[in-house]
Amino acid sequence: MKIQKFAQSTFIIENNAEKRLLIDPGKYNFDKGFRVKDFGRIDALIITHKHADHFDIDVVKSIVDVYKPIILTNPEISIILRNQTIGSIVGRINDSFDLMGFSLTCIKTDHVVRDEVVVNFGIVIETDGKRIYYTSDTRYIEPQLLPHKKINEPDILCIPISNRGVVMSIDDALYFANEIKPKVVIPMHYDSPKDKDRIRPEHFVERLKMFKEPLENLSKVQAKILSFGEKMKVK
Repeated sequence: MKIQKFAQSTFIIENNAEKRLLIDPGKYNFDKGFRVKDFGRIDALIITHKHADHFDIDVVKSIVDVYKPIILTNPEISIILRNQTIGSIVGRINDSFDLMGFSLTCIKTDHVVRDEVVVNFGIVIETDGKRIYYTSDTRYIEPQLLPHKKINEPDILCIPISNRGVVMSIDDALYFANEIKPKVVIPMHYDSPKDKDRIRPEHFVERLKMFKEPLENLSKVQAKILSFGEKMKVK
């Protein structure tokens, strides 16, 4: 399995059968001439929620026109897509699906923006004997409230760090990682213009080193910063 990161919270997961799963193709990917075809072939597409940094309808239409992927999304986005004559599979919290060689489980989030509770889900992706937990946008949730067998000790944890009251802060993300014990943490959600001069993924790495002693489960956790378009093999 390989994982590739793009802007904000966009990832591609490719399994050993060369099936490719795209998560949350948001608007920040396209600030510097990047185009839909630069993602490469897309076999399945996950859209976790409606915010433009995760869901750009014009981008999704282009992906559908070119690659015709299977789409998994929440009930709210499904209606938006249906109005564009685009079909999708509707996922709700704790639902599980098998798509293109990927086993997918929808995970609860806590995403509130300007007093609106946003319809959203995180996703656990299992393929090739590996497991990735992509939290999507969420504030800190006690891991005990989430499905233990699915989220505990993932090979990769993709987690937001920018705070602003809408997602986890760096310390929230570290404490969450200490509780679920991933092998590798990939920080995300720091490419917004609101965040670029305020927080960087290097801050997360520095803070992880600081907390490895007081939070003992972090001692074996590695942090990996992926630059735009960078790939990593999940070992």
